[in-house]
Amino acid sequence: MPDTGTIRTSLRRGLAAAAALPLLIGALASCGYGSQAQDGTGEKANAAATGGKKLSASEVRIGYFPNLTHATALVGIQEGLIQQELGGTRIKPQSFNAGPSEIEALNGGSLDIGFIGPSPSINGYV
Repeated sequence: MPDTGTIRTSLRRGLAAAAALPLLIGALASCGYGSQAQDGTGEKANAAATGGKKLSASEVRIGYFPNLTHATALVGIQEGLIQQELGGTRIKPQSFNAGPSEIEALNGGSLDIGFIGPSPSINGYV
């Protein structure tokens, strides 16, 4: 008769592997999204869309902090990912050193989009 401790350990390992598998597949599927994108001629597509359909505005003003906490904005702007989603609408990035100054720019109409933390956004809302 097999030891119940061995069966439980095997069962736990199997369940852990089954739970980790979708996470691993998702992580691997997200690697390199668009990095090898090619246009019809076999050349890599430009990161920034040129001549695409414009939005209702001719440009979008985006504010962010130039540090690691705003990596989404840094990578999106540098790699052209945000520009690609906006089509022919131009991006005008602005960097800020502190949340209150970015909130002032958002409230004053100088920015359309801002990457900020929770404290400045709550203070700006209040």
